[in-house]
Amino acid sequence: MTAGAVTVGIAGLAGCLGDNGDDAGAAETSHECDITERDPVSGLPQPTVGGDDAAAVVEVFEDFTCPGCRDFALGDLGTLKDDYAGDDVRFEHYDFPVTGSDWQNRLPNAARSIQDEFDDETFYEFSLLAYENQDEYSWQVIGDIAEDVGADPCQVLSDANYGTYQQVIDDNQQYGQQQDVPGTPGVIVNGQIVDPNYGDVSAAIESNL
Repeated sequence: MTAGAVTVGIAGLAGCLGDNGDDAGAAETSHECDITERDPVSGLPQPTVGGDDAAAVVEVFEDFTCPGCRDFALGDLGTLKDDYAGDDVRFEHYDFPVTGSDWQNRLPNAARSIQDEFDDETFYEFSLLAYENQDEYSWQVIGDIAEDVGADPCQVLSDANYGTYQQVIDDNQQYGQQQDVPGTPGVIVNGQIVDPNYGDVSAAIESNL
């Protein structure tokens, strides 16, 4: 596994929002938000890059608080997408929070809020900025990154705080469990679990083209 990767057992896969509902903390930013709870969203498509009818499908299981996920997303995964994403190869993001951090569900809720409001491209833009700021996570940072990608920071902070998209995240997590994903980052190419590095993922992609 990638250095800093997180390996989990089945018991470590239960979704948990930590101290979710900490609206006082979420409101105490320079964005001066009223943190409001919205109706939960039970379903969203996976964020994707590449063709709908691709021959090779790369499923990537990530935890925004996992250092190995950060290194993979900002390194080999980005290069793989640059080299392969297109009509024949599709990359799909799956949320797989496993670290036990207070932020492990807040960040994917924020990212899914942006996906729902905008599109997959903006989701990935937010995701990379989040990884770049992984060591500095705070309500202020979430709001700042949301604003940087053109989103309403107050809505994103509210969704991150109240877990508007938690069912989506829990469903992703359950799917990863069913696929026997051993930890994060996790990669499956056309049903085959692959070590998360450029060489192994590239070879798996090539074998399906």
